[in-house]
Amino acid sequence: MTSAQIASTGGFRLREFRIEDLVPLTGVFNATYPDEPTTLEEQEHWERVYPADNPRLRLSAETAAGEFIGLGQCQHPYWLDAPGVYNAYAVVAPAWRHRGVGRALFARLEPFAVAQGATRLHVPDCREDLTDSVRFLDSAGYTNIGVRFEQKLDLTAFDEAPFAAVFQRVAEGGYTLTTLAAERAMRADADQALFAVADAVSPEVPLPGDVRIRLTYNDFVQSTLEGPNTDPAGILIAKQGEGYVALTAVSVPQAGPAITNATYVLPAHRRHGLALALKLHSFRFLRARGYVEARTHNDTVNPPILRLNERLGYQRLPGWLVWEKRLS
Repeated sequence: MTSAQIASTGGFRLREFRIEDLVPLTGVFNATYPDEPTTLEEQEHWERVYPADNPRLRLSAETAAGEFIGLGQCQHPYWLDAPGVYNAYAVVAPAWRHRGVGRALFARLEPFAVAQGATRLHVPDCREDLTDSVRFLDSAGYTNIGVRFEQKLDLTAFDEAPFAAVFQRVAEGGYTLTTLAAERAMRADADQALFAVADAVSPEVPLPGDVRIRLTYNDFVQSTLEGPNTDPAGILIAKQGEGYVALTAVSVPQAGPAITNATYVLPAHRRHGLALALKLHSFRFLRARGYVEARTHNDTVNPPILRLNERLGYQRLPGWLVWEKRLS
């Protein structure tokens, strides 16, 4: 396919994605999800680190005058162990919704997945309050197979006192709490040692559609340790002796709420209060940085962490529905 127009209808046309589309794409994302804004820096980061050999189709929608109005993408989810699965999504500028843009994009994305040998197409990023998107996917033959809950915590109102005893419990268990920033100052292999924890636990994390996380060291560094919203002081670590046994990583964007990206505890060290202690430690860090709200995402099939968040007082927000279509 060349950069020439490949579809034209209803006052818009589809063409290949171009790198300069990142600027208006950032605006479309922020118009769609204003409560969790992104930045051009973030979009450029993900563009740089995307594996060059990973199959992907990206199509931009534009007006007859050349104004960018939306994006459709289909790709192999290289971060997952998901045989036969491809991921797809489309985002359209609010003024151009209900005019067939999303339908035209998906009409190109699905054949690409089939041509790549996919047997299932997942749409993992449809927020449940975007009712038009929900209706479209339902009418297009997709089935809802799960939801990734989003929750928020008001850090200005949070009271740590009811949970304070957990720090004594952690200390009595022989554990200490620290940060990646502090560990990097003391050992050259801090990043690799922390990855070992994530690598051991992440395959256990249940996700809808019978898929699992498949983490590489490079992916872990790019997504968790060196992203544009990463602060090494916001990556909290539990140690026993010199060994890392648990972590919580928070994302600190320039605008919008902080987000807990991951909490991992090695199996042999569970039921000692480490996840709770690390989350409390992260709240202290975030409040010291001036954040007033923290958010987190968790799947329906991961009830232990959902129960922990409920204990802490997280309030549910509209979740992210996961949709699946069987391909022939």
